[in-house]
Formats: sequence, structure tokens, C-alpha cells
Amino acid sequence: MARDELATELFLPIYSIALSILFLAILPIRIWQLWGTNVKVVPNYQGWSKVTTSFIYLISQLASLVLLLVQVSHPSVICQISGAVSFAAALGLCLVSYIEHRRSLQPSTLITLYLAASLIGHAIELTVPGNGIEAFSFQFARYPIMSLVKGLIELVFLLSECHVKGSILKAQYHGLSPEETAGTLSKTFFWWINPILAEGTRSMLSSEDIPVNDKSLSSKSLRRKMLLKWSQRGQPENAATLPLVLLRCLLRPFSSAILPRLFLIIFRYSQALLISKTIRFINGKHAIEENRTTGYWLVVTAGFIYVGMAISSSIYQHRLNRLKVMVRGVLVGLIYHRSLEVSSSDHEDGNAITLMSSDVDSLSIVGEMFHETWAQVLEVLVGLALLASQLGWIWPLPLFFIFFCSKVSRYVANNLKTGQRNCSQATQNRLATTASMLGSAKSMKMLGVAEHMKHKIQALRQVEIQMAIKLRWVMVAYNASANALGIFTPVITLIIYAVVSKHSGYGKLTTDMVFTSVAILGMVTHPANMVMTIVPRAVASMANFERVQGYLLKSSVKDHRVLLKTTDSESGGLGTDTGKTAVLLQNLAIQYSAGSRTVLMNVNLRVKQGSIVMCSGPVGVGKSSLVKAVLGEVAPWAGSVSVSTKRIGYCAQTPWLPSGTIKQVICGNEDESAWDMQRYSSIITACELSVDLDSLPDKDNTQVGSRGFNLSGGQRQRVALARVLYARCDLVVLDDSFSALDGKTETRIIENLVGPNGLFRRQGRTVLLVTHAAQHFPLADHILILTNTGTQIQGSWEEVRHMTMDVTKIVGAESRNEVTPRINLTSQGKATSEAGDMTRKAGDFSLYRYYFQSVGYSNLALVLCCAIFYAFFFTFSQYWLKLWIEDASLEPGFYMAGYFVITLIAWTATNGTMWSTFIRMAPKSGVELHNRLLSTMIGAPLSYYSENEIGVMLNRFGQDLQLVDVQLPGNLSVLVNQISKLLVQTVLLFVVQHRMVIALPFCIVVVYIVQKIYLQTSRQLRYIEIESRSAVYSSFLETVDGSVTIRALGWQKTLENHSLEQLENSQRPFYLLLCLQRWLNLVLDLVIAGIAIGVIALAVMLHGTSTGGQIGVALNLIIVASTTLLRLVESWTNLEISLGAISRIKSVVNDTPNEEKAGENFLSNIVWPSAGRVELKNVTVSYSPNAIALNDVSFKIEEGQKVVICGRTGSGKSTLLLTLLCMLDLQNGSIIIDNVNISKIPRSILRQRCFIAVPQDPFIFSNANLRFNLDPAGDLSDETLVKVLKKTRLWQHFFHFLDGNGFDAPSDEADLHERVQGVLEQPLSLFPPLSIGQLQLLSIARAILRAHPPTSTYQDEYPSSPPNMAKPILLLDEATSSLDPATEEAIQDIIQEEFTDKGHTVIIVAHRASTLENHMRKGRDAVIWMSAGRIEKVEVVGGERDER
Repeated sequence: MARDELATELFLPIYSIALSILFLAILPIRIWQLWGTNVKVVPNYQGWSKVTTSFIYLISQLASLVLLLVQVSHPSVICQISGAVSFAAALGLCLVSYIEHRRSLQPSTLITLYLAASLIGHAIELTVPGNGIEAFSFQFARYPIMSLVKGLIELVFLLSECHVKGSILKAQYHGLSPEETAGTLSKTFFWWINPILAEGTRSMLSSEDIPVNDKSLSSKSLRRKMLLKWSQRGQPENAATLPLVLLRCLLRPFSSAILPRLFLIIFRYSQALLISKTIRFINGKHAIEENRTTGYWLVVTAGFIYVGMAISSSIYQHRLNRLKVMVRGVLVGLIYHRSLEVSSSDHEDGNAITLMSSDVDSLSIVGEMFHETWAQVLEVLVGLALLASQLGWIWPLPLFFIFFCSKVSRYVANNLKTGQRNCSQATQNRLATTASMLGSAKSMKMLGVAEHMKHKIQALRQVEIQMAIKLRWVMVAYNASANALGIFTPVITLIIYAVVSKHSGYGKLTTDMVFTSVAILGMVTHPANMVMTIVPRAVASMANFERVQGYLLKSSVKDHRVLLKTTDSESGGLGTDTGKTAVLLQNLAIQYSAGSRTVLMNVNLRVKQGSIVMCSGPVGVGKSSLVKAVLGEVAPWAGSVSVSTKRIGYCAQTPWLPSGTIKQVICGNEDESAWDMQRYSSIITACELSVDLDSLPDKDNTQVGSRGFNLSGGQRQRVALARVLYARCDLVVLDDSFSALDGKTETRIIENLVGPNGLFRRQGRTVLLVTHAAQHFPLADHILILTNTGTQIQGSWEEVRHMTMDVTKIVGAESRNEVTPRINLTSQGKATSEAGDMTRKAGDFSLYRYYFQSVGYSNLALVLCCAIFYAFFFTFSQYWLKLWIEDASLEPGFYMAGYFVITLIAWTATNGTMWSTFIRMAPKSGVELHNRLLSTMIGAPLSYYSENEIGVMLNRFGQDLQLVDVQLPGNLSVLVNQISKLLVQTVLLFVVQHRMVIALPFCIVVVYIVQKIYLQTSRQLRYIEIESRSAVYSSFLETVDGSVTIRALGWQKTLENHSLEQLENSQRPFYLLLCLQRWLNLVLDLVIAGIAIGVIALAVMLHGTSTGGQIGVALNLIIVASTTLLRLVESWTNLEISLGAISRIKSVVNDTPNEEKAGENFLSNIVWPSAGRVELKNVTVSYSPNAIALNDVSFKIEEGQKVVICGRTGSGKSTLLLTLLCMLDLQNGSIIIDNVNISKIPRSILRQRCFIAVPQDPFIFSNANLRFNLDPAGDLSDETLVKVLKKTRLWQHFFHFLDGNGFDAPSDEADLHERVQGVLEQPLSLFPPLSIGQLQLLSIARAILRAHPPTSTYQDEYPSSPPNMAKPILLLDEATSSLDPATEEAIQDIIQEEFTDKGHTVIIVAHRASTLENHMRKGRDAVIWMSAGRIEKVEVVGGERDER
């Protein structure tokens, strides 16, 4: 008997014995694990079918054992042991199958693996050559039918065990993910994903079709665990703190990837040994029977290696993907948690949203980088050991190349961290500015600064691109070094070996040695390259870690408030009243930074429980700071703050309204089933919202829009007030919460809430109300009036009214006129997500053309040419080796030189690809697409912003542009490279192994079908993932905006749970998309495995028809072709998925309407407007067909006239201003300004030249400098800016802050000038926070500066504008609503001086006509009263009244 046959005979029974013993050893452990668990399935036929199948299997094993003992004359001992142990294992299978079925959620892993391994043994038993020889195959080979029957029974048993139990699980287990209930084979081969693939192929997927993730991926549990680990971090923190905490949190999933990675290394390096064995077999001469057996085991070994490599790679990558999802969930959850703890001022630079998007995305692959680093180092060591066996003492040569390239890698690492940080900072600056622009689109358009904002953001984008180019140059240089290592190392090593062997006779170049060495060299240089690639990426990731850690370590809002106990109800030295105390301020002083101006000083206040306290004072005196101190948002610099409860109902000056319906916003975080509708109705009445809601088509189900965009200013304040009332807080703080209301509505609400029978009084609530409306002071139990030095007046109304005349003056100035209620006419467009795009399933090749146009066809052609040259010469080098080895007629010097020149051309070409992709193509497309997107969004009408969430719009500028900058160019370059390489490799493979041509159609069909199925589903999943990620960003932005309100109401936990739900919803499509990519890679790996097995099988079957060189070339090509095919399909699918960004950008650019209309092209060369005459003729405007905003409005405003427009909140006042600014389209009528119909004027020109607007919501860019906020055009001198700031009483606020932060007094005029420039160039976010009143003053300052010609120097006095100078019309929309009467009086004086006296027409929207009485000219100026979108009456001051 031949040696191979004897080995085969012994292998099969030993294999069976080892398998059965291993099963029996594990069996008791598994039974013990299951014994104490609950039954998880309901009784059904599936259980009985398993029992029946297992019994039949037991019978078959018994029959096999009996046949062995009875029919075989002299069975060997090993065969007897094998049969007996197999029968014992069958008994155990029957027992554990019954227990597993009842008590396990998923098919039995133990049974599945045992049966699968046993089936492999049967397959070998039935197919091995020599099956007919005596005493072979358990010594009953004469009964092959028995072995076949056993295999079929095992197959049926395996299929029954693999059947999922989802439909028969008990009710409490129905919410599990399909992966949790899937069996081992289903998880390994991703069969559980097949239903999703089928659904994605048949129909359009929605978020409801995406299955939940398993519990180990739960963002909630991961965040809880991470918070615990973070709290246990080592002190003091260093750069490694966050990475180590993350590792401790995810240690188990982190380490789970080690074992499959080790198997992958073993399988990969087995390829080199397989090549050597195969070439030796092809070149050798053996007996026919020996050839058959050896060849058979070569094929079996090839199948084991290539299938094992596919499976181990799939498991390894899947575990890395799970780790990636966990890292993202942990970090996003942690950042969100911290966002609720840090001060709101720490969010003004937009860093948090950048951390949550780009930084977290970069850090999600840290697990992969770590595992690839140690694995690739191990691969290099193993490869060098194998190389030594082939090349002898030449083996250290690759180490010299690795050492040289490591120097380049070190240089890259040293420069990459700084470059990455600069890039991230540039991206953060751009996104923060873009977010501010999107959130203030209405104000931006009113001000006419849209073009300036566009140029500002474009400049920031250019800075970002330049930072990226510097970083990319470093990466291009590094890539050239890495490519040199991979391309030149095999060439130089073989050339040196050939030279040495020729002159010293050390060895001879043989086919076996050359192609095995080439394979091993590739396996050495590739992992070495990967390590050197990972090191710079890891360094860059450390920069991301530092940014995230820096945010996590920001100081939390430290609550220095003392919680009052029952015994603290005494007066605290502020009086003798012994009533319970709700708020106690003792010697309170507030200072925002060391050396800066003290905002409050020595404030003492005691607020009794159930009392109403009103606080007033001039702008900037510290009223809002006092409120923040009561809320715990500001730490006292001196003194103390004590409160009876830390859950406070808070209404901010600028109300925070999250997205949702009006009812959802008011009812807050309660579950809908818990809503108290009776209480809700009474609150709606108390807040005077009934009329407003009745006018809305969807009533209280109307979407408020992003930041309350769909509601008027007064409606936003009342909805926020209603939310506070519904929350039932014992302590309520209202910070100027009625500034946007008309007098009648405000009076009614005040009476409903704090009047003698008001809601607050009846419920015993304590109220601290900050207000300038002194006419309400009689309703207060206590009054506090602040000045710059602290407390000015304090006491009851009776005590205060006689102590100063200022209060009487304030009261007299606050009388108000009644107006008639109107129907609310604000937009009712519900906030919707992005429209579904049918092309996301079938694909859209027009997207390629759209993208190619943005990159430039010349750049694309350059990339294509470089890729083709690289593919041809890199692949042809393998064939050149074959010619060299097989040709003994020519001098080897010819082949050496040719080999080097070929690889040199390939190296040059691949460097050209990198350069043209990342230095030429990527920046061009990034700038072009960003500019298109920015121009489109800035030019969009107002309705676009009410219909789209800010998070969705910001995602276009964030993640989509990141795809355009990073992934799209790289994927396109890789795709072109891999297509070129695969074509050349395929041609060369079929040249050296032409019989494999028969497999080509099969491979093409399989790859086509697979990618088609994959793309139809992956495109949809990517779309859903982008949408869900936008929801996460929107939720986060809303939380950041309302962090003060959320903390005051104690809603942190509820909002955090809501955000975790949003995060979980985004994790589901994200994880499923990663699983789908693993499914694709596994299928392609198995296709490559089939090709490799086919090549070896053909060589074995047709022994003698192929040379060793041909087989060596073919197998080396398969090694690289497998990677090529995988990268080809990956890059194509990634390109298709990334093109979703292009699809969304294209959709925005092409489908977003432009507010500029056809025919608006009249550009007058004359000075216009020269007088400021305004005439409205029968103007009708609507936000939607069912919501008429202005109805047949007609009036005239003469040149230089001042007109005040009054009316109830929501009566159409602000709508009238929007109409004048052409931000709403006319349905009927016309508007004439200085004899020019403004419908013919381009809207951007109209807002820049014709109007100077001061919107209701102050418009600032906190991350831009003070100069830009004052003068976006940059036309005015420093002197002009400073004089206007002084005039509006703001200069001291800015200058003293700089002066108090380490700056000495100016030494001379030059020093003063430098100091002034420092103030103007300082980002607004670095100054102490401005109150709403100060922001309004800043808006007034900007308006004054707009009235001055460019480069002019401000003059305090000149009687009128030059005759050749345009006189833009001033529009004030509640521009002084948050100012105290004294400051408002001063501002009205400035408006009179700067605009009215200089002949400008002034149109003012105000709720307080009496405030302006002293500045209205009798017989000239007028008051227009509006109601329900109509002109109710027009009163000329001191003249006639025109009733309508």
C-alpha cells in the first residue's frame, strides 16, 4: 500500500475520533449552561421534527457500527474505536438537540459545528481516489451507499438544526434582532441578511424595514458602561486617557478579533507553501496512483486554505465592524452626555457638532488600526522566516527597504498630527459659520448680507482646502515611499540574488524558488506598508482623541447653589418675615473671567415661596446674569445663591423650541398617553393661544419648525411660556418673556398668570419675572431694580413708587393701545425629511457625469492614463519573470534591466495617480460642489428653511462634503486602478492557463448578479443611514441650543434617552450596511477561492500540460487578483454609495427653487432710492394657499416719513416687512419705491441698496470677529466702527473686557490703535456673553454703519446726506423690544439723528406706539394699525385718522 494511501486510511477514522471526543468533552458544559435557563419556545412541530431527525441519525450511527462489526472480517482497532465514539456522540446529539431547542434562542452552535465537520469528513471519504481498494475507508468501502446515506441524514439533521426559531419564540423574545436568533452558519455566511436583500431588491426600503441591533450594540448600555469607566479614569489626564478608557470599556469586543486574525495570518502564508508544493508537483514525475492521491490532497488543501481564508477574513472584519459601531455609539453618547453638562458658551464655536461627525468617524476605526498593526508586524516576521528558507542569507535585504521607508513614515507621522488638527479646526470653523448662517437665514436675508456671508464661508472653505492640500502632499510623498517598498523590493531582491548566485554559484533561480519568493516578498512588503500607513493614521487619530478628550474635560456647569432646607425659611438678614424662602441671594457678585468687569455687585434678594418678584434695569446691567445665577448656570464670584428647588420653569429671552408639533413642545417630555388635556386646555387659554391655534390648518398639530421657524416671535414666546406652565415647576423664572407681544395680549397674559386670580397665584408658584414693562409692577409682591453698581431700588410697589421718579417715568412710558386679534398667518409647512429618490435603488449614471464635470475632464483623463500604465506594467512584471526563468538563451542582464525598468514605470504611474487624484481632482471638486451648494441654499426662498431641518441642511455641508473631499476621489481612483489591473490580470491569467476561460462567463455572471443585488440594497441603506444621522445632528443641535432650559427643567435624562433613541435609529442602518459589505466580500472571496481551486484542479487533472512557470504566474496572479477583485467591487460599491452625496447635492442644487425670479433684472444706474417714497397697491400675500398673510393692503409713505406699524402679535406686521424685502411673493398688487416697481429689481440688490433692516431676532456670528459682525463688507474704517459702538453704548463692554485680561493701559496713540484693532479682530464668542438688549444695540450699530458710504469716516454731525447719495429705507422689526425705556429713548434719539434728520424713510414695527411719541413729528409721521392681515386704521400724528 502506498504511503499516501495509508495516510489517507488513517486520517479519516482519526478525524472522526478526534471530532467525537471533542464534542463529548464540550457536551456536559453546554448542558450545564442550558439547564437552569427558562424555556424559550412554544410547543410546535419543529421540535418534534428535530427529535425525529436526531433519532434517525442515532439509528444510522448504530447501523454503521453494527455493519462494521458484523460485515467486516477483521476490523482494525482504530475503526472500532471510531464507530463506538461516533455512536456515543450521536446519543449526546439527541439529548442536547432537545435541550437546545427548548432553552436556546438560536440554533445550537455545538451541534451545527459537529455536523458540519462530520459532513466534510464524509465528503472526503466519498471523493478520495482509491475508494475501491481493500480495507479502505473504515474497512467497509464495499458499502459506499451506507456512507452516502449517513452523509445525507447528517445534512438533513444540520438543516433542521439551522432553522431559526423566530416564529416559535415566546412573546417576550419577539423583539430580538435577526442576528441574535441566527445560527452559527447563518452568522458566518451572513444568511440572516438575505431577507433584507430580498426586500431591498423587490421594493423600496424604509427605516421601519431595518431590523434592530442586538443588545451588545445597544447605545444606551454602552453609554452607561463608558460613563462608569470614564468616571474611574486615572488622574491627572494625559493624551492616552481617553483611548485607555475606551479600551477598558470595550475590552471584550476589542479582543474578540484576535483569534480570527491569527487564523487569517496562517491561511495567508499557507498560500506560499501551496504554491511551492503545487509547482513541485507539476514539475515532478510520480506514479499514476501517487499522482492521483497527492494531487487530490493538493486540491483539498487549496480548498481548505482559500475557503478558510474567506471565512476567517469575514469573521475578523465583522468583529471589527461591530467594534466600529460600538466605538461610534460610545463616543457619540458620551459627547451628547457632556453637552448637557458644559456651559452653553462652550458650544458657540461649533466644536461639538464637528466632534460628533468627523472626529468620531475618524476614531471609529481605531480598533482596526490596532489589530492590523500587531497582525501586520507578525506577518512581516513570519514572511521573513519563510523568505529565509527560500533565499538563504539574502533574506534580510527587505529589512533595509523597510527601514528606509520607516524613516519616511516617521516624518509623515511627525507632520500629520499638526496637519490633521489644522484640517479639523478649519472644518469646524466652516461648519460652525454655516450652521449659524442656516439658523439665521431669515435675519441674514433681511439684512441683505447674504452675498457677504457667501464670500465669508467660501473663504473659510478655501482655507480648509488649503489645509487639506498641505496634508495631502505629505500623504502623496508617503505613498510614493510605500509604493517603492512594495514594487521595488521583489525586483531588487531577485536581481541581487541572481547576480550573487551567478558569480558565486550559491544557488540557481528555479521556478519554484522564484514564484514562491515573489509571493512571500509580497506578503512581507504589503504588511510592512500597511504598518507604516497605519502609524501616521494612528497619530492623526490621536489628534482626534485629543479634541474629543478636550471637550469631555471642559469644566461642567458647576451648580454652586445651596438647596434651602425647611429651617432656611428665615429672612437671612434681609427682613423679619418668617415665611418660607424660595430664592435667597446674599452679597451676590458675578464676574465672567478674572480681570473682567464685574457684572453684578453686592446683590441681596429674598424671594418668598408663592410670591411674584419683578426685576428691571437698564441694558447690560446684569439682569440675565442674575437669572443665570438663580438657574445655576453662572458661579458667583462672591456671595451665595440658595434656592428651595433646582427644578425651575425657565423661559429664555430667545425661547428654545425643539422640533415637533405645538402640542408636543408644550407637553414637553411626557409620553402622549400621559398628557393631561384638561390642564393643557386651560394653559392654552391662559397664554392667549386659542385664537392663534384656531387659525392654523393643523391647529396644535402644526410643526413649529427648526428653532420655531414657522411661528412668529410672539407665538414662540407664548408656546415656551405654555410649556413652563404645563411643567408645573414650583419656581418659575421668566427672562423678558413678553417682549415680542403686543400690549393687549401681554396685559391679558400677565393678568391670567400673576393677577389676583392668576394661574401662578392659585397654584402657589414662585415667579421671578425680568421685564421692562413697569406698568405691571403693581402686581408684584417684590420689585428689584438694578444698576451698574448693584441694587438700586428694592421693595414692594408701595415702597418703591415713592422712592424715585424714574419708576413713574417708566410706567408712564409703557401705556399701550389695544388692538384687534387677528388670524395667525405663519407658514404651516410641516418640517419634512428629504424627499425620497427612486434612483437610490436603481442608481443614476447621470451622477457620474455631474461629478466628472466638477472634477474636470482633463484631471479625469490624467488619472485614467496613469492607472492604465500602472496596471499594465505592474502586472506584466509577473509574466516577465516567467520569460526570464524559462529562457536560458539570453543573458540575465537583459531580463534584470527590463524587470527594473518595467517596475520603475509602474511606480511612476501609481504616484501620478495619487498626485492627480488628491492634489488636482479632489480640491477642484470640493470647491466647485461646495460653491454650488452654498449658492443654492443662500439663494433659496424663506419657505425652504421652514420646510427643512437645520440638521438635514447642515449634513449636506458636513458629511456629504466630507465624502466629496475624502472618499469619492479615493474610491474613483481605486476603481480606475482596479479595473485596469483586473483586465490585465485576467488576460494574463488566461494566457498562462487558457483552460480557465471556461470559468470566465460564470465568474462574470456571479459578480454581476452579486453586485446588482448588493447595490440595490446598499444604496437604500446608505440613504436611510444619512437621513437617520441627520436626525441625530438635528437633535444634538437642538439640545445644545436649549441646554440652559433643559437643565433648568431637569429634563437631561429624558432628552438624553431621546437622543439615544435617535442614535440607535442611525446605528441600525449603519450596522446593516457594514454587514452587507461583509456579505459582499465573503461572496467574492469564495468566488476567488473557486478560481484558485479550479486552477490547481486543472493542473492536477491535466498533469503535464502546464509548466511550473505557468502555474506560478497563475497562483501569484490569483493572490493579487483576489485583492484586486475585492477592492474593485468595494471601490465601485463605495463609489456608488458615496455618490449618494452627489445625488443629494445635485438634488438640492437642481430642485431647490431660487428666490430670484425671471424678469428681476432691472439694474438702475441712477442713485436709487433717492427719496424713499413707498406705495403699496392692493397687496395680497400668503405663506400657503390656506394661509393669507396680507389681504388687500394699500398705503403710501412719503419720503423721509417715519411710520410706526402696530397691532396684536401675529397681526401681519413682520409679514409686511418681509413683503417689502421681497422675501414673500405677491399674489396680487404691487409695491412702488421711488417710481420703481420692486418686482423688477433683483432681490439681493433690493435688500442691499434699498433697505437697511434690523430684524426681530438679532443676527450675529459668534465665531466671526467683531468687525465682520458690524461691517460684513469690510468697507469702513476702524475709527468709524469705534465711534458707532461708542454711540450705541457698546464700546466699553468690548474694550474693558480686553483691558481686563492682562493688558496694560495704552502707552501711546500707536498702542491704542493696535488695541482697537485687537478688539475689532477678536471673535465675538471670546467676549462676555451679550444680553438680548445688547444684541439689539449691536444690530442698531450695524444699521447705522450701513447708512454710511464705503471707506468713509464717521462724522457725528452733518445735516443731511449728500444729494448724490442713495437714501435706503430703515426697517425696524421690534428692534428695541428688549431695551429698558432709558436705553430705548437714547436709541430712538440716535435713529432720529442718523436717519430721520438725514431724510431717510423709517418704518418701525412696534407693539408700543406710545414709546415713540417723543420722536414722532406732528402732521408728518404716522401710525398704521394692523389686524388680521389688513390695515385697520392709519393715524397721522397730531392729524386726521383714516379708518379702513
